[in-house]
Amino acid sequence: MIKKIFQAAFLPTLITAFFLVILFVSKESGGIFFHDEWIHKGILIFLEILVWLSGGWLFNRLLGLFFWDLLVGMYTEHHPPKMLVQISGIFVFFLTLSFIAHFVFDEPLTSILVTGGGLTIALGFGIQGLINDLFSSLAIQLDPPFKVGDFINVHHRYLAAEGLIGRVEETNWRTTRMWTTDRNYIIVPNSYITTQILTNYSMPKSLSRFEINYTLDFTIPSDRAIRIFNAALLDSVGPKGPVASPHPTTILTGINSDGAVYKLKYFLEPAQVSPPKARNTINANVLHHLANAGMSPSYDKQDIFIGKMPKRQKSWSNKEDRMDLLSNITLFQDFSVELLEAITNSFHLKELKPEEVLFNQGDDGESLFVLVEGLLEVRSQVEGEKRHLSFLRPGSFLGEMALLTGEKRSADVISSTESLVGELTKESIMSLATENPEILNKMTAVVAKRRLKNKEMWATSAKAHDEAVEKEEKSLMARVINFFFGNK
Repeated sequence: MIKKIFQAAFLPTLITAFFLVILFVSKESGGIFFHDEWIHKGILIFLEILVWLSGGWLFNRLLGLFFWDLLVGMYTEHHPPKMLVQISGIFVFFLTLSFIAHFVFDEPLTSILVTGGGLTIALGFGIQGLINDLFSSLAIQLDPPFKVGDFINVHHRYLAAEGLIGRVEETNWRTTRMWTTDRNYIIVPNSYITTQILTNYSMPKSLSRFEINYTLDFTIPSDRAIRIFNAALLDSVGPKGPVASPHPTTILTGINSDGAVYKLKYFLEPAQVSPPKARNTINANVLHHLANAGMSPSYDKQDIFIGKMPKRQKSWSNKEDRMDLLSNITLFQDFSVELLEAITNSFHLKELKPEEVLFNQGDDGESLFVLVEGLLEVRSQVEGEKRHLSFLRPGSFLGEMALLTGEKRSADVISSTESLVGELTKESIMSLATENPEILNKMTAVVAKRRLKNKEMWATSAKAHDEAVEKEEKSLMARVINFFFGNK
Protein backbone atom coordinates (compact mmCIF):
# COMPACT_ATOMS: atom_id res chain seq x y z
CA MET A 1 0.00 0.00 0.00
CA ILE A 2 2.85 2.39 0.89
CA LYS A 3 4.50 1.68 -2.45
CA LYS A 4 1.22 2.39 -4.24
CA ILE A 5 0.79 5.71 -2.37
CA PHE A 6 4.36 6.69 -3.19
CA GLN A 7 3.95 5.89 -6.90
CA ALA A 8 0.65 7.77 -7.17
CA ALA A 9 1.52 10.86 -5.09
CA PHE A 10 5.25 11.33 -5.81
CA LEU A 11 4.99 13.26 -9.09
CA PRO A 12 2.11 15.66 -8.15
CA THR A 13 3.78 16.28 -4.75
CA LEU A 14 7.09 17.06 -6.41
CA ILE A 15 5.52 19.42 -8.95
CA THR A 16 3.41 21.18 -6.27
CA ALA A 17 6.47 21.64 -4.06
CA PHE A 18 8.48 22.95 -7.01
CA PHE A 19 5.87 25.60 -7.87
CA LEU A 20 5.54 26.56 -4.19
CA VAL A 21 9.28 27.12 -3.92
CA ILE A 22 9.34 29.17 -7.13
CA LEU A 23 6.38 31.23 -5.89
CA PHE A 24 8.01 31.78 -2.51
CA VAL A 25 11.33 32.86 -4.11
CA SER A 26 9.49 35.18 -6.53
CA LYS A 27 7.61 36.87 -3.70
CA GLU A 28 10.71 37.21 -1.52
CA SER A 29 12.77 38.66 -4.37
CA GLY A 30 10.44 41.66 -4.54
CA GLY A 31 10.63 41.79 -8.31
CA ILE A 32 14.40 42.43 -8.55
CA PHE A 33 14.56 40.16 -11.57
CA PHE A 34 11.97 42.20 -13.46
CA HIS A 35 12.04 45.94 -14.23
CA ASP A 36 8.31 46.20 -14.79
CA GLU A 37 6.04 45.60 -11.83
CA TRP A 38 3.15 44.36 -13.95
CA ILE A 39 5.36 41.59 -15.37
CA HIS A 40 6.33 40.54 -11.84
CA LYS A 41 2.68 40.57 -10.77
CA GLY A 42 1.67 38.53 -13.81
CA ILE A 43 4.37 35.95 -13.05
CA LEU A 44 3.11 35.66 -9.46
CA ILE A 45 -0.49 35.15 -10.60
CA PHE A 46 0.62 32.51 -13.09
CA LEU A 47 2.64 30.70 -10.40
CA GLU A 48 -0.29 30.82 -7.96
CA ILE A 49 -2.55 29.28 -10.62
CA LEU A 50 0.02 26.51 -11.19
CA VAL A 51 0.26 25.89 -7.44
CA TRP A 52 -3.51 25.54 -7.12
CA LEU A 53 -3.77 23.28 -10.18
CA SER A 54 -0.93 21.02 -9.04
CA GLY A 55 -2.43 21.03 -5.52
CA GLY A 56 -5.80 20.00 -6.94
CA TRP A 57 -4.07 17.23 -8.88
CA LEU A 58 -2.37 16.03 -5.68
CA PHE A 59 -5.64 16.21 -3.72
CA ASN A 60 -7.47 14.19 -6.40
CA ARG A 61 -4.75 11.51 -6.30
CA LEU A 62 -4.95 11.29 -2.50
CA LEU A 63 -8.77 11.23 -2.65
CA GLY A 64 -8.64 8.31 -5.04
CA LEU A 65 -6.17 6.40 -2.89
CA PHE A 66 -7.54 6.94 0.60
CA PHE A 67 -11.27 7.34 -0.04
CA TRP A 68 -12.10 5.32 -3.14
CA ASP A 69 -9.50 2.56 -3.07
CA LEU A 70 -8.99 2.17 0.67
CA LEU A 71 -12.23 3.19 2.41
CA VAL A 72 -14.87 2.42 -0.25
CA GLY A 73 -12.94 -0.59 -1.58
CA MET A 74 -12.71 -2.18 1.89
CA TYR A 75 -16.37 -1.48 2.63
CA THR A 76 -17.76 -2.83 -0.65
CA GLU A 77 -15.06 -5.52 -1.10
CA HIS A 78 -14.61 -4.65 -4.78
CA HIS A 79 -13.21 -1.83 -6.88
CA PRO A 80 -15.30 1.38 -6.82
CA PRO A 81 -17.20 2.23 -10.03
CA LYS A 82 -14.90 3.94 -12.49
CA MET A 83 -17.62 6.47 -13.36
CA LEU A 84 -17.89 7.72 -9.75
CA VAL A 85 -14.12 8.13 -9.51
CA GLN A 86 -14.17 10.18 -12.73
CA ILE A 87 -17.04 12.35 -11.49
CA SER A 88 -15.20 13.04 -8.21
CA GLY A 89 -12.16 14.11 -10.27
CA ILE A 90 -14.30 16.55 -12.28
CA PHE A 91 -15.74 17.96 -9.05
CA VAL A 92 -12.23 18.50 -7.64
CA PHE A 93 -11.23 20.28 -10.87
CA PHE A 94 -14.16 22.71 -10.73
CA LEU A 95 -13.57 23.25 -7.01
CA THR A 96 -9.95 24.11 -7.80
CA LEU A 97 -11.07 26.62 -10.43
CA SER A 98 -13.41 28.23 -7.85
CA PHE A 99 -10.55 28.57 -5.36
CA ILE A 100 -8.33 30.10 -8.06
CA ALA A 101 -11.06 32.66 -8.86
CA HIS A 102 -11.44 33.52 -5.15
CA PHE A 103 -7.87 33.42 -3.81
CA VAL A 104 -5.98 34.51 -6.90
CA PHE A 105 -8.38 36.98 -8.53
CA ASP A 106 -10.21 38.03 -5.31
CA GLU A 107 -13.64 37.08 -6.63
CA PRO A 108 -16.18 36.49 -3.82
CA LEU A 109 -17.27 32.84 -3.47
CA THR A 110 -20.95 33.84 -3.28
CA SER A 111 -20.87 35.46 -6.72
CA ILE A 112 -19.02 32.42 -8.10
CA LEU A 113 -21.60 30.06 -6.64
CA VAL A 114 -24.54 32.18 -7.89
CA THR A 115 -23.05 32.46 -11.38
CA GLY A 116 -22.22 28.76 -11.43
CA GLY A 117 -25.70 27.87 -10.19
CA GLY A 118 -27.36 29.99 -12.88
CA LEU A 119 -25.24 28.48 -15.60
CA THR A 120 -25.94 25.01 -14.22
CA ILE A 121 -29.72 25.59 -14.32
CA ALA A 122 -29.60 26.94 -17.86
CA LEU A 123 -27.38 24.12 -18.97
CA GLY A 124 -29.58 21.58 -17.19
CA PHE A 125 -32.64 22.56 -19.23
CA GLY A 126 -30.63 22.25 -22.42
CA ILE A 127 -29.19 18.82 -21.72
CA GLN A 128 -31.99 17.35 -19.61
CA GLY A 129 -31.85 14.02 -21.41
CA LEU A 130 -28.12 13.71 -20.92
CA ILE A 131 -28.50 14.50 -17.22
CA ASN A 132 -31.17 11.79 -16.87
CA ASP A 133 -28.82 9.31 -18.52
CA LEU A 134 -25.95 10.44 -16.31
CA PHE A 135 -27.85 9.99 -13.03
CA SER A 136 -29.26 6.71 -14.31
CA SER A 137 -25.66 5.62 -14.95
CA LEU A 138 -24.81 6.58 -11.37
CA ALA A 139 -27.72 4.50 -10.10
CA ILE A 140 -26.55 1.53 -12.17
CA GLN A 141 -23.00 1.95 -10.84
CA LEU A 142 -24.04 2.31 -7.19
CA ASP A 143 -26.47 -0.61 -7.23
CA PRO A 144 -25.42 -2.70 -10.24
CA PRO A 145 -28.32 -4.76 -11.65
CA PHE A 146 -25.92 -6.36 -14.17
CA LYS A 147 -22.30 -6.46 -15.24
CA VAL A 148 -20.50 -6.83 -18.55
CA GLY A 149 -21.13 -10.30 -19.93
CA ASP A 150 -24.52 -10.79 -18.22
CA PHE A 151 -27.51 -11.87 -20.29
CA ILE A 152 -30.46 -9.53 -19.57
CA ASN A 153 -33.99 -8.76 -20.72
CA VAL A 154 -35.12 -5.12 -20.61
CA HIS A 155 -38.90 -5.52 -20.67
CA HIS A 156 -41.38 -3.13 -22.26
CA ARG A 157 -43.45 -2.04 -19.30
CA TYR A 158 -46.68 -1.28 -21.16
CA LEU A 159 -46.30 -3.62 -24.12
CA ALA A 160 -46.77 -7.35 -24.50
CA ALA A 161 -43.57 -7.59 -26.54
CA GLU A 162 -40.74 -9.71 -25.24
CA GLY A 163 -38.37 -6.80 -24.72
CA LEU A 164 -34.68 -6.29 -25.47
CA ILE A 165 -32.82 -9.53 -24.80
CA GLY A 166 -29.07 -9.74 -25.13
CA ARG A 167 -25.60 -9.84 -23.60
CA VAL A 168 -24.23 -6.66 -21.98
CA GLU A 169 -21.10 -5.54 -23.81
CA GLU A 170 -20.43 -2.14 -22.17
CA THR A 171 -21.94 0.42 -19.79
CA ASN A 172 -20.72 4.02 -19.97
CA TRP A 173 -21.88 7.51 -18.95
CA ARG A 174 -24.94 7.57 -21.18
CA THR A 175 -25.73 4.18 -22.59
CA THR A 176 -25.54 0.43 -22.22
CA ARG A 177 -24.50 -1.52 -25.30
CA MET A 178 -25.97 -4.97 -25.90
CA TRP A 179 -25.50 -7.82 -28.36
CA THR A 180 -29.06 -9.09 -28.88
CA THR A 181 -30.39 -12.55 -29.71
CA ASP A 182 -31.19 -11.21 -33.20
CA ARG A 183 -27.43 -10.69 -33.63
CA ASN A 184 -27.80 -6.91 -33.59
CA TYR A 185 -25.63 -4.47 -31.64
CA ILE A 186 -27.96 -2.01 -29.92
CA ILE A 187 -27.31 1.06 -27.78
CA VAL A 188 -29.88 1.63 -25.00
CA PRO A 189 -30.03 4.91 -22.98
CA ASN A 190 -29.45 4.23 -19.30
CA SER A 191 -32.47 6.37 -18.39
CA TYR A 192 -34.64 3.87 -20.30
CA ILE A 193 -33.12 0.87 -18.51
CA THR A 194 -33.70 2.34 -15.04
CA THR A 195 -37.39 2.99 -15.75
CA GLN A 196 -38.16 -0.52 -17.05
CA ILE A 197 -38.47 -3.92 -15.44
CA LEU A 198 -35.21 -5.79 -15.98
CA THR A 199 -34.54 -9.53 -15.79
CA ASN A 200 -30.94 -10.63 -15.32
CA TYR A 201 -30.66 -14.24 -16.46
CA SER A 202 -27.04 -14.46 -15.23
CA MET A 203 -27.67 -13.54 -11.58
CA PRO A 204 -27.34 -14.76 -8.93
CA LYS A 205 -26.07 -17.82 -10.88
CA SER A 206 -25.22 -18.34 -14.54
CA LEU A 207 -28.06 -20.87 -14.85
CA SER A 208 -31.54 -19.43 -15.25
CA ARG A 209 -34.93 -21.14 -15.23
CA PHE A 210 -37.40 -20.75 -18.08
CA GLU A 211 -40.92 -21.99 -18.69
CA ILE A 212 -43.21 -22.88 -21.59
CA ASN A 213 -46.93 -23.53 -21.21
CA TYR A 214 -48.87 -26.06 -23.27
CA THR A 215 -52.60 -26.71 -23.14
CA LEU A 216 -53.98 -30.18 -23.95
CA ASP A 217 -57.52 -31.48 -24.13
CA PHE A 218 -59.26 -32.58 -20.91
CA THR A 219 -59.60 -36.14 -22.21
CA ILE A 220 -55.85 -36.80 -22.09
CA PRO A 221 -54.72 -38.40 -18.79
CA SER A 222 -52.30 -36.12 -16.99
CA ASP A 223 -49.72 -38.86 -16.36
CA ARG A 224 -49.61 -39.60 -20.08
CA ALA A 225 -49.21 -35.92 -20.98
CA ILE A 226 -46.45 -35.41 -18.40
CA ARG A 227 -44.64 -38.50 -19.70
CA ILE A 228 -44.64 -37.15 -23.26
CA PHE A 229 -43.59 -33.63 -22.27
CA ASN A 230 -40.75 -34.93 -20.05
CA ALA A 231 -39.50 -37.09 -22.90
CA ALA A 232 -39.55 -34.08 -25.25
CA LEU A 233 -37.63 -31.97 -22.73
CA LEU A 234 -34.99 -34.64 -22.24
CA ASP A 235 -34.79 -35.05 -26.00
CA SER A 236 -34.02 -31.31 -26.26
CA VAL A 237 -31.04 -31.35 -23.90
CA GLY A 238 -27.89 -30.30 -25.73
CA PRO A 239 -25.97 -27.33 -27.14
CA LYS A 240 -29.14 -25.85 -28.65
CA GLY A 241 -31.43 -26.59 -25.73
CA PRO A 242 -31.62 -26.81 -21.93
CA VAL A 243 -28.97 -28.25 -19.64
CA ALA A 244 -29.29 -31.78 -18.26
CA SER A 245 -28.90 -30.68 -14.64
CA PRO A 246 -31.04 -29.38 -12.99
CA HIS A 247 -33.36 -31.88 -14.63
CA PRO A 248 -36.10 -30.38 -16.87
CA THR A 249 -39.57 -31.32 -15.71
CA THR A 250 -43.28 -30.84 -16.36
CA ILE A 251 -46.11 -30.03 -13.95
CA LEU A 252 -49.85 -29.65 -14.37
CA THR A 253 -50.49 -26.04 -13.35
CA GLY A 254 -54.22 -25.66 -13.83
CA ILE A 255 -57.35 -25.87 -15.92
CA ASN A 256 -58.88 -23.25 -18.19
CA SER A 257 -61.64 -23.13 -20.79
CA ASP A 258 -59.37 -24.66 -23.43
CA GLY A 259 -58.09 -27.61 -21.42
CA ALA A 260 -55.39 -28.66 -18.95
CA VAL A 261 -52.36 -26.38 -18.75
CA TYR A 262 -48.93 -27.99 -18.41
CA LYS A 263 -45.83 -25.99 -17.51
CA LEU A 264 -42.51 -27.19 -18.95
CA LYS A 265 -39.69 -26.00 -16.68
CA TYR A 266 -36.06 -26.09 -17.77
CA PHE A 267 -32.72 -24.40 -17.14
CA LEU A 268 -30.40 -22.62 -19.59
CA GLU A 269 -26.94 -21.13 -19.72
CA PRO A 270 -28.09 -17.92 -21.48
CA ALA A 271 -24.50 -17.03 -22.30
CA GLN A 272 -24.22 -20.31 -24.25
CA VAL A 273 -27.65 -20.57 -25.90
CA SER A 274 -30.22 -17.79 -26.25
CA PRO A 275 -33.73 -18.36 -24.78
CA PRO A 276 -35.46 -18.06 -28.21
CA LYS A 277 -33.16 -20.69 -29.74
CA ALA A 278 -33.72 -23.10 -26.84
CA ARG A 279 -37.47 -22.47 -26.98
CA ASN A 280 -37.44 -23.31 -30.69
CA THR A 281 -35.67 -26.62 -29.99
CA ILE A 282 -38.11 -27.57 -27.25
CA ASN A 283 -41.22 -26.59 -29.23
CA ALA A 284 -40.06 -28.63 -32.24
CA ASN A 285 -39.44 -31.70 -30.09
CA VAL A 286 -42.72 -31.30 -28.20
CA LEU A 287 -44.68 -31.22 -31.45
CA HIS A 288 -42.82 -34.30 -32.68
CA HIS A 289 -43.56 -36.29 -29.51
CA LEU A 290 -47.19 -35.16 -29.48
CA ALA A 291 -47.69 -36.07 -33.14
CA ASN A 292 -46.24 -39.55 -32.66
CA ALA A 293 -48.50 -40.04 -29.65
CA GLY A 294 -51.54 -39.01 -31.71
CA MET A 295 -52.06 -35.74 -29.85
CA SER A 296 -52.18 -32.07 -30.65
CA PRO A 297 -52.26 -28.93 -28.51
CA SER A 298 -55.71 -27.77 -27.50
CA TYR A 299 -57.30 -25.02 -29.55
CA ASP A 300 -60.15 -22.57 -29.22
CA LYS A 301 -63.33 -24.32 -28.13
CA GLN A 302 -65.42 -21.75 -30.00
CA ASP A 303 -64.65 -23.35 -33.37
CA ILE A 304 -67.88 -24.15 -35.24
CA PHE A 305 -68.06 -27.44 -37.14
CA ILE A 306 -70.76 -28.19 -39.68
CA GLY A 307 -71.31 -31.92 -39.52
CA LYS A 308 -69.57 -34.59 -37.51
CA MET A 309 -67.03 -33.37 -34.97
CA PRO A 310 -63.54 -34.55 -35.96
CA LYS A 311 -61.64 -36.76 -33.58
CA ARG A 312 -59.05 -34.60 -31.87
CA GLN A 313 -57.04 -37.13 -29.91
CA LYS A 314 -55.99 -40.70 -30.67
CA SER A 315 -54.99 -43.45 -28.28
CA TRP A 316 -52.75 -46.47 -28.76
CA SER A 317 -55.20 -48.52 -26.71
CA ASN A 318 -57.89 -48.03 -29.37
CA LYS A 319 -57.70 -50.46 -32.31
CA GLU A 320 -58.75 -47.98 -35.03
CA ASP A 321 -56.45 -45.30 -33.67
CA ARG A 322 -53.60 -47.78 -33.41
CA MET A 323 -53.94 -48.69 -37.09
CA ASP A 324 -53.70 -45.03 -38.05
CA LEU A 325 -50.75 -44.38 -35.74
CA LEU A 326 -48.89 -47.49 -36.91
CA SER A 327 -49.14 -46.28 -40.49
CA ASN A 328 -46.87 -43.37 -39.50
CA ILE A 329 -44.09 -45.73 -38.35
CA THR A 330 -41.42 -46.19 -41.03
CA LEU A 331 -41.51 -49.98 -40.69
CA PHE A 332 -45.21 -50.16 -41.55
CA GLN A 333 -45.72 -47.22 -43.94
CA ASP A 334 -46.06 -49.40 -47.07
CA PHE A 335 -48.45 -51.90 -45.47
CA SER A 336 -51.96 -52.29 -46.82
CA VAL A 337 -55.01 -51.73 -44.63
CA GLU A 338 -55.42 -55.50 -44.25
CA LEU A 339 -51.81 -55.95 -43.12
CA LEU A 340 -52.05 -53.00 -40.72
CA GLU A 341 -55.18 -54.49 -39.21
CA ALA A 342 -53.42 -57.83 -38.77
CA ILE A 343 -50.39 -56.17 -37.20
CA THR A 344 -52.66 -54.13 -34.92
CA ASN A 345 -54.30 -57.28 -33.51
CA SER A 346 -50.84 -58.69 -32.65
CA PHE A 347 -49.44 -55.46 -31.22
CA HIS A 348 -49.03 -55.68 -27.42
CA LEU A 349 -48.40 -52.54 -25.38
CA LYS A 350 -45.95 -52.47 -22.51
CA GLU A 351 -45.32 -49.68 -19.98
CA LEU A 352 -41.79 -48.99 -18.76
CA LYS A 353 -40.74 -47.05 -15.68
CA PRO A 354 -37.75 -44.64 -15.64
CA GLU A 355 -34.44 -46.56 -15.71
CA GLU A 356 -36.26 -49.83 -16.44
CA VAL A 357 -34.30 -52.10 -18.80
CA LEU A 358 -36.13 -53.24 -21.94
CA PHE A 359 -33.33 -55.68 -22.84
CA ASN A 360 -29.58 -56.07 -22.39
CA GLN A 361 -26.76 -56.52 -24.86
CA GLY A 362 -26.27 -60.22 -25.66
CA ASP A 363 -29.80 -61.25 -24.59
CA ASP A 364 -31.69 -63.75 -26.69
CA GLY A 365 -34.88 -62.41 -28.21
CA GLU A 366 -37.51 -63.08 -30.80
CA SER A 367 -39.50 -59.87 -30.73
CA LEU A 368 -39.49 -56.39 -32.19
CA PHE A 369 -40.37 -53.23 -30.27
CA VAL A 370 -41.81 -49.88 -31.38
CA LEU A 371 -41.47 -46.83 -29.11
CA VAL A 372 -44.80 -45.05 -29.14
CA GLU A 373 -44.40 -42.65 -26.20
CA GLY A 374 -41.45 -41.63 -24.04
CA LEU A 375 -37.70 -41.84 -24.63
CA LEU A 376 -35.31 -44.80 -24.70
CA GLU A 377 -31.53 -44.69 -24.23
CA VAL A 378 -29.22 -47.03 -26.13
CA ARG A 379 -25.99 -48.09 -24.40
CA SER A 380 -23.25 -50.44 -25.55
CA GLN A 381 -20.25 -52.19 -24.02
CA VAL A 382 -17.14 -50.36 -25.27
CA GLU A 383 -13.68 -51.12 -23.89
CA GLY A 384 -15.08 -52.73 -20.79
CA GLU A 385 -17.57 -50.00 -19.85
CA LYS A 386 -21.11 -49.05 -20.75
CA ARG A 387 -21.30 -45.96 -22.98
CA HIS A 388 -24.23 -43.90 -24.16
CA LEU A 389 -24.86 -44.27 -27.90
CA SER A 390 -28.10 -42.43 -28.61
CA PHE A 391 -31.68 -41.71 -27.63
CA LEU A 392 -34.61 -43.29 -29.44
CA ARG A 393 -37.60 -41.04 -30.02
CA PRO A 394 -41.26 -42.00 -30.52
CA GLY A 395 -41.73 -43.67 -33.89
CA SER A 396 -38.45 -45.60 -33.63
CA PHE A 397 -38.39 -49.40 -33.94
CA LEU A 398 -35.72 -51.64 -32.42
CA GLY A 399 -34.89 -55.32 -32.02
CA GLU A 400 -35.85 -56.07 -35.62
CA MET A 401 -32.86 -58.39 -36.20
CA ALA A 402 -33.82 -60.51 -33.21
CA LEU A 403 -37.34 -60.84 -34.62
CA LEU A 404 -36.32 -61.57 -38.22
CA THR A 405 -33.12 -63.60 -37.80
CA GLY A 406 -32.85 -64.52 -34.13
CA GLU A 407 -29.70 -62.47 -33.55
CA LYS A 408 -28.75 -61.60 -30.00
CA ARG A 409 -29.47 -58.09 -28.79
CA SER A 410 -26.69 -55.76 -29.93
CA ALA A 411 -27.03 -53.11 -27.18
CA ASP A 412 -28.69 -52.25 -23.88
CA VAL A 413 -31.96 -50.34 -24.13
CA ILE A 414 -33.18 -48.49 -21.01
CA SER A 415 -36.20 -46.29 -20.55
CA SER A 416 -35.07 -42.73 -19.72
CA THR A 417 -38.58 -41.64 -18.76
CA GLU A 418 -41.90 -43.35 -18.33
CA SER A 419 -42.33 -44.93 -21.75
CA LEU A 420 -44.84 -46.94 -23.73
CA VAL A 421 -43.62 -49.54 -26.22
CA GLY A 422 -45.41 -51.92 -28.52
CA GLU A 423 -44.13 -55.47 -28.99
CA LEU A 424 -44.42 -57.87 -31.95
CA THR A 425 -43.27 -61.43 -31.29
CA LYS A 426 -41.94 -64.05 -33.71
CA GLU A 427 -44.96 -66.22 -32.98
CA SER A 428 -47.42 -63.49 -33.98
CA ILE A 429 -45.43 -62.54 -37.10
CA MET A 430 -45.15 -66.19 -38.13
CA SER A 431 -48.91 -66.66 -37.97
CA LEU A 432 -49.36 -63.48 -40.01
CA ALA A 433 -46.69 -64.48 -42.52
CA THR A 434 -48.41 -67.81 -43.15
CA GLU A 435 -51.44 -65.99 -44.55
CA ASN A 436 -49.62 -62.89 -45.82
CA PRO A 437 -46.08 -63.79 -47.02
CA GLU A 438 -45.53 -60.23 -48.21
CA ILE A 439 -45.31 -59.01 -44.63
CA LEU A 440 -41.80 -60.42 -44.25
CA ASN A 441 -40.75 -59.00 -47.61
CA LYS A 442 -41.87 -55.48 -46.69
CA MET A 443 -40.30 -55.55 -43.23
CA THR A 444 -37.05 -56.99 -44.62
CA ALA A 445 -36.85 -54.23 -47.27
CA VAL A 446 -37.13 -51.49 -44.64
CA VAL A 447 -34.62 -53.17 -42.33
CA ALA A 448 -32.16 -53.72 -45.18
CA LYS A 449 -32.20 -50.02 -46.08
CA ARG A 450 -31.64 -49.03 -42.48
CA ARG A 451 -28.75 -51.49 -42.09
CA LEU A 452 -27.07 -50.01 -45.15
CA LYS A 453 -27.52 -46.50 -43.80
CA ASN A 454 -26.12 -47.46 -40.38
CA LYS A 455 -23.09 -49.02 -42.10
CA GLU A 456 -22.62 -45.79 -44.12
CA MET A 457 -22.80 -47.80 -47.37
CA TRP A 458 -25.05 -45.48 -49.35
CA ALA A 459 -23.73 -45.43 -52.93
CA THR A 460 -23.19 -42.22 -54.87
CA SER A 461 -25.30 -43.27 -57.88
CA ALA A 462 -28.93 -44.35 -57.91
CA LYS A 463 -28.10 -47.55 -59.83
CA ALA A 464 -25.37 -48.60 -57.41
CA HIS A 465 -27.66 -47.73 -54.51
CA ASP A 466 -30.47 -49.92 -55.85
CA GLU A 467 -28.06 -52.78 -56.43
CA ALA A 468 -26.71 -52.51 -52.88
CA VAL A 469 -30.23 -52.48 -51.42
CA GLU A 470 -31.30 -55.45 -53.54
CA LYS A 471 -28.23 -57.42 -52.50
CA GLU A 472 -28.78 -56.64 -48.82
CA GLU A 473 -32.47 -57.56 -49.08
CA LYS A 474 -31.68 -60.92 -50.65
CA SER A 475 -29.04 -61.72 -48.05
CA LEU A 476 -31.28 -60.69 -45.19
CA MET A 477 -34.34 -62.43 -46.63
CA ALA A 478 -32.43 -65.71 -46.84
CA ARG A 479 -31.65 -65.47 -43.15
CA VAL A 480 -35.25 -64.56 -42.34
CA ILE A 481 -36.66 -67.55 -44.23
CA ASN A 482 -34.16 -69.84 -42.56
CA PHE A 483 -35.05 -68.48 -39.15
CA PHE A 484 -38.81 -68.70 -39.60
CA PHE A 485 -39.17 -71.83 -41.72
CA GLY A 486 -35.79 -73.57 -41.56
CA ASN A 487 -36.84 -76.00 -38.84
CA LYS A 488 -39.96 -77.16 -40.70
